[in-house]
Amino acid sequence: MFIKKLEVQGFKSFPDRTKILFHPGITAIVGPNGTGKSNIVDGILWVLGGLRLKSVRGDRTKDFIFNGNTKRPPLSMADGVITLGNEEELVISHRVFRSGESEYRLNGKAVRLKDIQDELWKHSIGEKEYFVIEQGAIGSFVTSKPQEKRVLIEEAAGTAYYKDKKRQAQSKLESSEQNLIRLEDIIIEVEKSKNSLYRQALAAARFRRLRERQRELTAHHFYRRMRQLETALEQVQKELQEAEAREQMALAAVREEEKNLAQKRKELWELEKRFKDRQERAFSLKSQLSRLEGEIERESKRLEYLETSKQKAEADRQELQNEIKVLEEEKAGIVSRLAELEKQLETTTVQVEEKRQSLEESRKLVSTEENLLTELRRSQMHKIQEATEIRNNFYRLEKELELFLKQAEKLAREKEDYLAQKQQTETRLSSLKEELDRVLEEKDRQQENLSGLAVNLEQLSQKLAGLEAELARVNRRLEETGHQLQALEKIAEVERDSADRNPIPGALGWFSELVEIPESEAPLFDLFWKEEARAQAFLLENFKQHLPAGDRRTLLLLSERVGGSLPDSLLQAEGVLGLLKQKIRTRPGLEKYTSSLPEAVIVRDLLTAVSLWEKYPGFNFITVEGDLLYASGLLKTGQKKEGLFSLSQEKKKLLQESEKLEAEKKPLLEEIETASREKAELEKNLEETRNRLLAAERQISDLEREQKFINQELQKIGTALEILAKEERIQAEEKAALEQQKEAARSELQRMETELEEIRKKIKQREEALSRLQENQKAEEEKAYQLRSEFHLLQEKINGTRSALQSLEKRGQAITTKLGILEMEVYTGQEEKERLGQLIEELKQKSVQLEAEARREEEGLLDQDSQVLGLQKQLDEMEARLKELREKEEQSRQDKTRLEIRRAEVERDRVNLEETCWQELKKNLLELKQEIETGSQEAQPGAESEELARALTEEGEEAEEEAAEKPGEKEEDKAAEKAGEKPRERRRGKPPVPARELSDEELEKELETIRDTLQRYRQVNMMAEEEYLEQKKRYDFLIQQRQDLRDSINSTQEAIKKIDEESKTQFLKALEEVNKNFQEIFALLFRGGTAEVKLLEPENPLESGVEIVAQPPGKRVQNLTLLSGGEKSLTSLAFLFALFRYKPSPFCILDEVDAALDEVNLGRFLNLMKAIKHQTQFIIITHNYKTMEVADYIYGTTMEEPNVTRVYSVKMERKDSALAEEAGTEADPAPKTLPTTSEDEIEPIEEAKEES
Repeated sequence: MFIKKLEVQGFKSFPDRTKILFHPGITAIVGPNGTGKSNIVDGILWVLGGLRLKSVRGDRTKDFIFNGNTKRPPLSMADGVITLGNEEELVISHRVFRSGESEYRLNGKAVRLKDIQDELWKHSIGEKEYFVIEQGAIGSFVTSKPQEKRVLIEEAAGTAYYKDKKRQAQSKLESSEQNLIRLEDIIIEVEKSKNSLYRQALAAARFRRLRERQRELTAHHFYRRMRQLETALEQVQKELQEAEAREQMALAAVREEEKNLAQKRKELWELEKRFKDRQERAFSLKSQLSRLEGEIERESKRLEYLETSKQKAEADRQELQNEIKVLEEEKAGIVSRLAELEKQLETTTVQVEEKRQSLEESRKLVSTEENLLTELRRSQMHKIQEATEIRNNFYRLEKELELFLKQAEKLAREKEDYLAQKQQTETRLSSLKEELDRVLEEKDRQQENLSGLAVNLEQLSQKLAGLEAELARVNRRLEETGHQLQALEKIAEVERDSADRNPIPGALGWFSELVEIPESEAPLFDLFWKEEARAQAFLLENFKQHLPAGDRRTLLLLSERVGGSLPDSLLQAEGVLGLLKQKIRTRPGLEKYTSSLPEAVIVRDLLTAVSLWEKYPGFNFITVEGDLLYASGLLKTGQKKEGLFSLSQEKKKLLQESEKLEAEKKPLLEEIETASREKAELEKNLEETRNRLLAAERQISDLEREQKFINQELQKIGTALEILAKEERIQAEEKAALEQQKEAARSELQRMETELEEIRKKIKQREEALSRLQENQKAEEEKAYQLRSEFHLLQEKINGTRSALQSLEKRGQAITTKLGILEMEVYTGQEEKERLGQLIEELKQKSVQLEAEARREEEGLLDQDSQVLGLQKQLDEMEARLKELREKEEQSRQDKTRLEIRRAEVERDRVNLEETCWQELKKNLLELKQEIETGSQEAQPGAESEELARALTEEGEEAEEEAAEKPGEKEEDKAAEKAGEKPRERRRGKPPVPARELSDEELEKELETIRDTLQRYRQVNMMAEEEYLEQKKRYDFLIQQRQDLRDSINSTQEAIKKIDEESKTQFLKALEEVNKNFQEIFALLFRGGTAEVKLLEPENPLESGVEIVAQPPGKRVQNLTLLSGGEKSLTSLAFLFALFRYKPSPFCILDEVDAALDEVNLGRFLNLMKAIKHQTQFIIITHNYKTMEVADYIYGTTMEEPNVTRVYSVKMERKDSALAEEAGTEADPAPKTLPTTSEDEIEPIEEAKEES
């Protein structure tokens, strides 16, 4: 697989898209220094995934991206695409951004760098060191480190892949072992938690049953209370309807009477208005008559004055004064009338204000009613919208049902197709099984030779496995014994006082460790000698010599002091089992010092101990059950438990067992070593026999792989059929659900229509009520208008009276003025006298007319006054009747209000009951009623899960009793035992009586009992059951994980072993071939000499470095660094071509490797390159003309623009056919010399300029 094409853009000195086509054979890249030749090599390495920046000559990612020049700005990304291929193509692309982001693509798909490297491994393209020789590196091959040379041979041998896999496997193995250690610790913790949760779950079960019974009883209590409230509400509702009917009747009568009263008041108002109009006209006529009479009198006096002239002046002045008095009287009358009118105006103003307020209240009622009507209409619109949505949902469900029918038809067709495909696949599988059976029979014939070896190996493996298992058991028991000893030591340290944990000089040691006692009776010693066991023992004489000082301590002094003896009758009494001190054995020399210790008599039971204590005072008694009765009378019952004596005995027992296990371990190790050697030899013979069966097994593997593929296809078809069946089932369920939704939508639509009809009725009622209120408002507005008219009329009267008063004042002023001008009037002459006579006559006639008219008006006033009095009397009678009707209406309203209050109280109690029911049961009363009436609320005896049911052991029940123990329960258990009833059966009780069969009193009593029981419970973990099941699952999962980890560790160890064996075989084979090729090529290049490639550590071929030994002809070189530069280059090239001869690389990139070679050695190098160019593609960067001559294609680089590389290509055509066949091109009759190449033969590389 050679390089076919390289495309780069934005990479280093290639800002424009540049495409370079490569061909099999030798391709030379030439050009001046610094024009970007090596950038082409860097581009190839970069696209192929060069991991290290230094491998592509860069320190940072942004160094790969074109940085611009004086004419071009820097680009933001670099992009490269390389096409590899021969029969099939492999397209790899790499793109990097200045932000540091990078992406790879393989055949157009985004992949990881590791995916690209794995794909290159498959095509024998490994690390870059194998196919790329950088500038200046050719001479350093031979002087490189041994491990670096080994890497090249591993590349050729193909073991680098195995090495990487081994490294991954070792990492996985280490991780698995660490995980196993952590998993063991987790399992221990989880097991403890599981056991604790197990006991809590048992306690929670009984608590839950009580809670369920409480819930059942509470539900029935709420249900009965709800029925009582519903009955009370129905009775109140009935009485309220009757009260509302009475109120409506009274209200209708009051409205009728008010209507008649308003009509009468209207008639009275009109009559009073006509009366006032006539009264005003009469008053006006009187005023005019009075004014005329005054004028007649005044003019008569003036006439007399004129006649009498100066003599009558005094008389005229007297008359004028009299007239002024008359005016004053008139003025006083007008002022009085004005005050009366203003008083009437105030009264009318108050009435107008009251009427305005009444009208305002009427308007508010109308507005409130209009708002209610608007709300009803809004609710109507909302219901209409909901009904529309439900109707649309109904139509949608119909459409979905139609769609489900079409999908069901489609599934049926798919199922038929899968069944046909399944039949064809099964036919193919049947033929394949026949072929596999034939091959298996052949394999069985070959395996008959292996049966004997396999049987022997199996027997030996079983023996070895048994020995290893036994050894593992011994080691595990030793480890467990060590852990137990450590645990016992820690417990013993905890039992001792903190100040007594360190030894004291002169002490004999811990007393519990100085004596030996029977294991079965150790708890009795722990009980009676509890303090002595925690103390360090001292002989009395040693204690006197080494008196301890400092911290507080507990010490035991031993002396030869002899205690009192026990009577023989006591030791021979019935129930006496012996003395406590007789059971112990001490170290030699300490027997006489134990006599100072307190003694106790061991008896059978507590009753015997009490009887003997009463008979033999002064002695201590202890029972086998752990009851201790001191000589002082102090009694401790049920105190039997482990202490330091028990721990000491257990520790001694474990030490003996540990010594026994160590003795068993040594012969086991010897037997395992012998069996392992025999097994290794047998396995070697067996492996040689198995190799002969490899061909048959490969064929079987191929057939089984194909069979597995067909089975997978069948499984896929079966899975598809199951999915289709599941989809059909799901579709059927969804179809049923849609039909239910459709029926629910139809019911909901009918309910909405009913609610809409009710809302329409309410709207009609509200519209009628609004119409009545509007009529009342209109009547009130008419009354207000009448009051306003009367108010304005009074204002006009007051204004007229004020005008008359002003007129009188002006007249008084005029008379005063006239008194001054009387003299002038005397001299007016006879004409004035005649004029006055005529005027007086006219005034007298007018006065007569006014007097007659005023008399007629006064007569009309008397008639109207009698009519007003009659109407007023009728109004008084109607108002009395209206008052009586209003009192009846008020009484009816009070009755209605009282019943509404009673109904509100009942509804409040029901709401409170509803809230309490929801808080305690999370249900509303309607749901509760439906459940109880249908019988679904009755508590069923809940069965625990199967796992918890199996877990109900005796220990679990005791844990439950301890968690729920309440005062007095032990006494109840004893009473139950005497009565022949088992305590646990008594606590479980009989099946509860159904709540519906209980009376109210029994229900309340049982409910109260359950509440008291629940309150006496300690803290109960209600999640314990779920937590226990989860913890159990986790525990099982961890156990399985532990087994999986162990299996994984074993399989990984086996894989590493196989990798080492395969790597070793392939590497040694490759080393041998490369060494042979190196010797041949070295002799060819140097025309003699000796060379060798060998391991530094032959005994460790998997890790040993590789050394090159080279002796050019006529030289004895001890160190390769002493070779000249050309000799180093030739040796390195010999080593490189030796690798290529063993494992040809698809392509090889050489960067100026010919620079250090002279002409002769260069020719030899070029001959080698031409010899293998048919199997390896060479891309060489050179400045040498001889190298250019052997090239099939030449690329030239220039830098016409700073930091921008431009590439040109030249195709070299051979002169002779042999060269043409060798290069894969046709011969060209023209001679091939580089300097005579015309410009037409040089074609620029295709460039595609794109903006980055």
